[in-house]
Amino acid sequence: MTEALGWDGLRVEIPDGMEPVILDRGFVRLAGPGLPILDLRFGPEKKVFDPDKDGTRLLKASGMPDAKLAPFHPSRASRQAGDIWAAPSDEARLFVLHPTDKKAVVAALFSVPPQKALLRTILASLDWTPPDTWRSWHCYDLRFETPPHAVLGKASFRPGAFRLEFTLARSTLVLERLAPAGVLLAGTDLESWLEKNIRRVHGRELDITSNGPTEARFADPTSPWRRVLAKLPFNPGQTRGRIRHDEAGNKILILTERGRLIPAPDFERTFSAYATTTIQG
Repeated sequence: MTEALGWDGLRVEIPDGMEPVILDRGFVRLAGPGLPILDLRFGPEKKVFDPDKDGTRLLKASGMPDAKLAPFHPSRASRQAGDIWAAPSDEARLFVLHPTDKKAVVAALFSVPPQKALLRTILASLDWTPPDTWRSWHCYDLRFETPPHAVLGKASFRPGAFRLEFTLARSTLVLERLAPAGVLLAGTDLESWLEKNIRRVHGRELDITSNGPTEARFADPTSPWRRVLAKLPFNPGQTRGRIRHDEAGNKILILTERGRLIPAPDFERTFSAYATTTIQG
């Protein structure tokens, strides 16, 4: 059974037996026992893609400097209307997709020529969401959305501690997933744990408001001088966040924002969409 991966605007079905081993800005690597390694590089096109001029750079980076991109016509249409090129011509390993309606370029490089079923799964499922709209993300056991123009900064997936940072204008959004929640909370309530965590992470106290036993908000204390600072050009910014104890998944989810705060509806939508899922095995 395949599973969808949503990452930095890209959407692709992960074939059975494969999993993401590298996730970075504009780059995904999928691998699995007995299967080819697949590198996906993607992003918005800066100018109209030219398979002759731009293809030369891609071919060199892919270790095929003497090859040439040729039109490729899969037996099953890809998700987006547009052109597909492949190289080399005899046993293709590099496939370049240009979904013209979304002005993007996706390069799929296999370590060896893929079997038809594997290639069909990849090409038929590839999709792209431009950076100027809301993007849906699904990676490992996380699902979330990011506002338009949010740019991925750092992404860390350590056992028990996932952390993703995004920049948006003069704001930074941080999504954290901590586990196992039962061990971290160690019998304490969420608010008490949050108070200790805030002092450790932020080095100061923040106002905390509980929304029941499994959710809470935190933010800078409200004061007249902070309202004055918010209007100054050198405003250092503010901090706010929300936290949820996902009891079913035994996870703690935290969304923190620092800097010039984004509109409240966008922040609330980001947190509402932040959730964990069950990994298919």
